[in-house]
Amino acid sequence: MLNQQVLIDTSIWVAYFRGRDHDLVESVKDLVKTQRAALCGVVLSELLAGVKVKKDQDTLKQTLDALEYLETSMTTWILAGEMSSNLRRQGIGVPLTDLILAALAIENDYELFTLDNHFYRVPKLKRFNPAKA
Repeated sequence: MLNQQVLIDTSIWVAYFRGRDHDLVESVKDLVKTQRAALCGVVLSELLAGVKVKKDQDTLKQTLDALEYLETSMTTWILAGEMSSNLRRQGIGVPLTDLILAALAIENDYELFTLDNHFYRVPKLKRFNPAKA
């Protein structure tokens, strides 16, 4: 869908800040510029946990502060738990932190921009494809 809001996963942010994949960097810049990029607590925490220097943490917080922020609700937690249970019954394990991202995206009708393939196993989750943006 054109102008669809996009929740950006930690894997994308890490690749973006490393700057090695020009197309990925441009996709993220475009999402931010067009105010379609969104952030959530899990991603923010994961990114801050990976930063070793306090000054870099402050820069990161300032950078991400401009993004739309999606808050988890009880509905999000319930959806993540149900998805985890359903996937486990099929013998599929997906980390709970990633299911929270998926639940947030589904609940808010956002696409998810990620490099992690296990998200393909999550029903009803729309993945962002930069080639079609």
